[in-house]
Amino acid sequence: MSPGKAFKDYFVITLGSLITAIAIVSFLIPNNIIAGGVSGLAIIFYKMFGWWVGLQMLAYNVVLFTLAFILLGVGFGVKSIYSAVILSVFIDVLQYVKIPIFLASSVQDGGLLVAIYGGALAGIGMGMVLWRGASTGGTDIVAMILSKYFHISTGIGLLLVDTIITTIAILVFGPLVAMYGIITIFTTSKTIDGILEGFGNTRTAFIITDKFEEVKTRILEEMERGVTLLNAEGGFTRKKRPVLMVSLRRRELGQLRRIIKEEDPDIFMIVVNNAEVFGEGFKHLN
Repeated sequence: MSPGKAFKDYFVITLGSLITAIAIVSFLIPNNIIAGGVSGLAIIFYKMFGWWVGLQMLAYNVVLFTLAFILLGVGFGVKSIYSAVILSVFIDVLQYVKIPIFLASSVQDGGLLVAIYGGALAGIGMGMVLWRGASTGGTDIVAMILSKYFHISTGIGLLLVDTIITTIAILVFGPLVAMYGIITIFTTSKTIDGILEGFGNTRTAFIITDKFEEVKTRILEEMERGVTLLNAEGGFTRKKRPVLMVSLRRRELGQLRRIIKEEDPDIFMIVVNNAEVFGEGFKHLN
């Protein structure tokens, strides 16, 4: 890895860890929102015994990474260990310096707002960490151990672990806070997907028309998008003609519709969401 890329990776991981820490300290901890995972367990014990959240997370992750090395033989990499450590440090430092917090009781429907904004902010931070090939450790390691030794899927293992933590949260804080925690988990998950996949910002259109030459030419010249011709044959008519495939930004769909309407109002077109698009005019594959 070049020094420039390494610097960029660690800069993004550090920034993402800081954003995640802000979400935990400003939104989740003050409102007793337990979003599963190591941070959720740490918040529970912080509220019960006053134990520092970051220090707890660091201790839990040391144990979990050690178990992973012993039981799974998994090397999580320096970047993941760095992220887990720096996140724990950021959380305790931010609590110590007393950054602004957002209490659910201060505004109407505050619990819902805190759950959504806290989850979104945490998702942005965690998405940045995952984007650079790292993770913050946590209960996914426990899930992998359960999967190996009890023959259940990693997803089910993660669900079991988070269910236990959520159940403890219900006993300590009551069911309402636990429901907000579920909202936070969902929001965080969707935000992470958005960070990693670009919020579904691209589409791919498959176009079937007798005027494929005219449509292809206008897409190439007016939209400056590449077009791929897929050989196809009608199942009923047995007529051979190409299917035009073009990937484009969501905002360009209106222009594509206008071209199609002008050239062939009876056109058949399918538009699908993309997870990611790599190549000229889109993302570069790092």
